Amino acid sequence: MRPRGFCLAEPAFRRFNAADMRWLYTICYSIGFVLLTPLFLYKMWKRGKYKENFFQRFGRYAPEMFRRLREKKEKRCWVQAVSVGEVNLALPFIAALRKRFPDLRVILTTTTSTGYALAKQRLQVGATHASPLPASVPKEVELLYFPQDFPFAVRRAYDLIQPYFIVLMESELWPNHIWEAARRNVPVFLVNARMSPRSAARHARFCWPFCHVWPCLRLVCVQSQPDYDHYLAAGVPREKLSLTGNLKYDASLSQTGQRPSLPRVGDGRPVLVAGSTWTGEEEILFDILAKIPKLFLVLVPRHVERTPEILELAKRKGVTLALRKGEPSSGGDCLLVNTTGELKWFYETATVIFVGKSLAGNIGGQNIVEAAASGHPVLFGPHMENFKEISRQFIEAGACVPVADGNELRRAVEELLGDAARRERIVAAARQVIAANIGATERTVELIAAHLSAP
Repeated sequence: MRPRGFCLAEPAFRRFNAADMRWLYTICYSIGFVLLTPLFLYKMWKRGKYKENFFQRFGRYAPEMFRRLREKKEKRCWVQAVSVGEVNLALPFIAALRKRFPDLRVILTTTTSTGYALAKQRLQVGATHASPLPASVPKEVELLYFPQDFPFAVRRAYDLIQPYFIVLMESELWPNHIWEAARRNVPVFLVNARMSPRSAARHARFCWPFCHVWPCLRLVCVQSQPDYDHYLAAGVPREKLSLTGNLKYDASLSQTGQRPSLPRVGDGRPVLVAGSTWTGEEEILFDILAKIPKLFLVLVPRHVERTPEILELAKRKGVTLALRKGEPSSGGDCLLVNTTGELKWFYETATVIFVGKSLAGNIGGQNIVEAAASGHPVLFGPHMENFKEISRQFIEAGACVPVADGNELRRAVEELLGDAARRERIVAAARQVIAANIGATERTVELIAAHLSAP
């Protein structure tokens, strides 16, 4: 049963047709954009590289690129991956698409500058090094920024890209973008779709303008049964839903990109790799470092622009650390990884792993599959709302160690460091969970192919 709330899909608002809804949404989006622009510009400035191709976000492209893409000679797929996590999923998925459709040209768009930088790096590496991307993929993938959801920007992007079909990764539901696809009769596939309980509640309470968005999607491929139920409750027709599994399991086994040259970490000491940490978690980890003799910490914050803040915290805590980039990376008790896109490689250096964004505050957690696939035991906090089904599978299989707070995290790290046999049991259980869940990429690609070939 849906929660009651302000919902333009209720009978009182039936007078809003699709055109009215589009205007109403665009007005609200424009107001929100103006109000939030200072915050977005500040974040972009902190993360750097915001100037590169900035105006692509508004449908403005360099003349050379415009001429090259306007001359369409092949079928094209537009893949949208918002940031780093989605890019890591998108690249192996693109490889599978290209295998299924050898003549397909792929246009990959990202929203964030960090996602753009990672995609650019991986695609350039793939052009000259062995990777799971077929040799022809880097030449056939064009990287752009995703347009802001203004009708004029969206139309310009469509005029340039001219997609045969569109793939949206996870939860990239921008109404004007999808309505423009429907206007041009371009199939849109939402893949690896997820909807957390919090998002499901918001959709139920504030379901406009999605009552006019869901019919425009050709297929929604969801990660899990709870996601399926949430999309169904939000109004997606059952015939448009398919339970395909989670692409993260397949991506965890992918070796996209060249392995970077990593510094030696620990010098023989046990290593705790803390990935995607959030504000408040570094302090907990520094306290653990002080209480466990000979432990070496590899700290990979979720946002590298927090490096000055973490350096100041380390100074207050008396932690000697080195930076991955900018200073010698040997010595001390901690290595602070102030680069993007290297987390999975640092996971391989671990004795035990803590997955962040899960301990300090109700902020949803991070992907634990990539960490578990590295072959080391994984710990995480109680706030895994965005990865609820994955964390449930791992917990039930004994394939991880959930902790409630910083004290439990310290005790768990100490116990694992002193019990190699337990570490091996956890790793073996994690391998079984991953093996049981692979195959979502192939299933999704075949469903897309079937829908494209259907009359």
